[in-house]
Amino acid sequence: MPKKSKKNLILIILVILVIAGIVTGIIISRKNKYNIELETITKSDVQFYVLQKDNKFGVIDKNGTIVIEPQYDNIKIPNPTKDVFVCLVDEDNDIWKAVDQNNEQKWTNYNSVDCISLRAITSLVPYEKSVLKYKQGNYYGIMDFEGNKITEPIYEEITTVDYKEGYLKVKKEGQYGVINIKGVQILDEEYDDILFDGYYDEETKYLDAGFILRIKTDDGYRFGYATTTGKIILNTTYNEVNRITEIDDKMNLYFITSVNGKYGFIKNSKTVLENDYREIRYDKTNNILVAQKDSNFGVFDLTGKNIIPIDYDTILIGGEYINAYKGEDIIIFNKNGQTITTEDSSKEQVSNDYSIVIDKDNNYNIVDRNNRVLLGNSYTYLEYFKDDMFIVTDNTKTGVIRANGQIVVPIEYSTIQKIDGASCLQATVIENNETSIINSAGKIQNSMKMSTLIKEDNYIKILSDSDVKYYTLEGNETTYKNLVPNNNVYAIKQNDKWGFADSQGNIVVNCEYDFVTEQNGNFVGVKKDGKWGILNIDGTVVKEPVYELSFNNVKFLGEYYEISSNVGLPIYSAN
Repeated sequence: MPKKSKKNLILIILVILVIAGIVTGIIISRKNKYNIELETITKSDVQFYVLQKDNKFGVIDKNGTIVIEPQYDNIKIPNPTKDVFVCLVDEDNDIWKAVDQNNEQKWTNYNSVDCISLRAITSLVPYEKSVLKYKQGNYYGIMDFEGNKITEPIYEEITTVDYKEGYLKVKKEGQYGVINIKGVQILDEEYDDILFDGYYDEETKYLDAGFILRIKTDDGYRFGYATTTGKIILNTTYNEVNRITEIDDKMNLYFITSVNGKYGFIKNSKTVLENDYREIRYDKTNNILVAQKDSNFGVFDLTGKNIIPIDYDTILIGGEYINAYKGEDIIIFNKNGQTITTEDSSKEQVSNDYSIVIDKDNNYNIVDRNNRVLLGNSYTYLEYFKDDMFIVTDNTKTGVIRANGQIVVPIEYSTIQKIDGASCLQATVIENNETSIINSAGKIQNSMKMSTLIKEDNYIKILSDSDVKYYTLEGNETTYKNLVPNNNVYAIKQNDKWGFADSQGNIVVNCEYDFVTEQNGNFVGVKKDGKWGILNIDGTVVKEPVYELSFNNVKFLGEYYEISSNVGLPIYSAN
């Protein structure tokens, strides 16, 4: 190769590499600006709590010490790991100020400094945890907790999109757009409203959820769709846009849309079914679309293939069975549109080995993987528990059986139900408000009358007016010491009275109380003659029993008791 040609080739390669590097840099930069990190706060991270006393609000720390005296009509803690507290100054004009733990006002150059409330709580703290909104003149902007401006005060309003923590709905000239907490523009301010699309993923939570866009026209509202990065997938030309969030496909978006009362189906931006149908509904079990045209029904797959003709009076889904009705006839299809011969109207696979079937008289039974009926008697209800065990209802009573019909738990309970986040069951007898735990092996644990079941993060407890029992998430009875081994003291019971011992079993507080709480911080609660008081963990009296509370599942911090709250973190009170 001539030297000149060789030099030209090298030059061309260098230019290509430079261009590739620039393009890669642009892509990375663009990706980075859309990436946001949401701060995770657990209960153990919390340093500050709201205190309510005599209809005024202040702040206490995790040791129960007053940080801000209760003097405000309202107070918010946007991030309970930081000493930034937002206090109501003027309710009529919605004016708030931020103070530190010395009650000294921060950022006095703004008309108002406020939290940004999450419109649907998905975390312990119901506010954006890394930004605040400030008001300067008549407009709002956002800043970080150091007071650094992230945006200028250019917005008429700043709120959040439901469930989309880290994304802010902003208003300009009466129209809405979206920015993220970095201040990056996601959607321009040109919409009448912007809504959450409903998508949730176990790994990314709500971060990948997109936006339903709405504009107002002379003919009414029109809807479109944008991704979480603001890419417009559907223009705002539809009467309705509904994302099908149940489809297990992270690479594609699926929508049911409506135009002038007619429904269609779209994959990403491509129309699969035109807007020619009176109704389209998605069935997750079979991954199909049931469509109605005129007065007839049929079925399509997600590619738009008509697998069951639009020729039936109605179509009802029974698990993996598709029941097509025409006149007096019923034809049953599978998800591929093939006809099935069966006496059942529903079949739902609940494990690799078993399915639950329902016959035309609404009786339940179990079949194995070879479709063999396993129970001699049908039941009025069946629900899969685990392994080969099923919750079964016979008329009005409930129990647990194995797939072969063997009774594991007698069919004599009012209700038996799963406990969310646990692999055990709760059984109740309504007549005497008796609660029992059925562990993961199907064994009944000790019952407790007039009791309440409470599911905590990593255990379950059953609580009455004078007793408490603890269980693992598998339903096995345990002790609080086993569950929380690092406490200083633990509740003990002797001769129907309660006290406390240390981790070695040494008595710290004599058993002289009607009931007690477990340790919270450096404090415990004690109940005597119907009233609650507070002790330090060394047994020192912090407050004599004076609180008349109607509930026993209570925590104490300093001189204060936890009251129920709808805002994530507890509020403490001394009223």
